[in-house]
Amino acid sequence: MKPANILDQARAKLIWGESEDAVREFLTTHGFSSSEAEIQIAEFRAERHADIRKTGIKKIVIGSALTAAAIAYFCTTKLGTNTHSAKGAAFILLGGLYGSWKLIDGIIYLVRPQSETKSITEIQE
Repeated sequence: MKPANILDQARAKLIWGESEDAVREFLTTHGFSSSEAEIQIAEFRAERHADIRKTGIKKIVIGSALTAAAIAYFCTTKLGTNTHSAKGAAFILLGGLYGSWKLIDGIIYLVRPQSETKSITEIQE
């Protein structure tokens, strides 16, 4: 197998959430020295963390918008009056809760991308 193909497979393994130890073993069994494997893993890890941070930023933007919209709605309406329906208020509240969850999730991805063990595609959903 060509070294470029081996590196592509190793990158894919790390992107898909396999452990660094498994990727290191894969590289060393295919002819890479330990130091070469460490260098490649460091590059793949940096690439993975950058992708997770990008996802985190997207989630922060979406979460902030939804949360802010829910807060703005409840701040501008009189909660004690019947100016809005209970169903509408519940819908807005759910949107705000979902936005808060996305916001917190995004902050975690941005600040601590190494804590995530899922594959990149699972994270981006």
